[in-house]
Amino acid sequence: MLRKSILTRSGISGDNMKSIDYKVERGKLLRVDYKLEGDKIKEIKITGDFFIYPEEGIVLIEDCLKGCRIRDCTEALKKTVKEQGIKLIGFSVEDLCKCLNK
Repeated sequence: MLRKSILTRSGISGDNMKSIDYKVERGKLLRVDYKLEGDKIKEIKITGDFFIYPEEGIVLIEDCLKGCRIRDCTEALKKTVKEQGIKLIGFSVEDLCKCLNK
């Protein structure tokens, strides 16, 4: 049996992989590449036209989403952003969750 493998811009590949470009209402771009294992996020890479302070906040956000069900992402993201003091400029937690749910 031949298996098809897709490689995204972020390097995430394999079955159950999604690559989504999402333009938020204020015109900024979110690009999310992720791979599911069952109904949970196994790997994720978030890029786009936005800023996060501190810069390592993007890694903290990606880490909080690993192992999370997409339907549960809002609460996990809100908790991480608040506890880590992450500032999102150009998108919101809700924008990221809308992107994941596309």
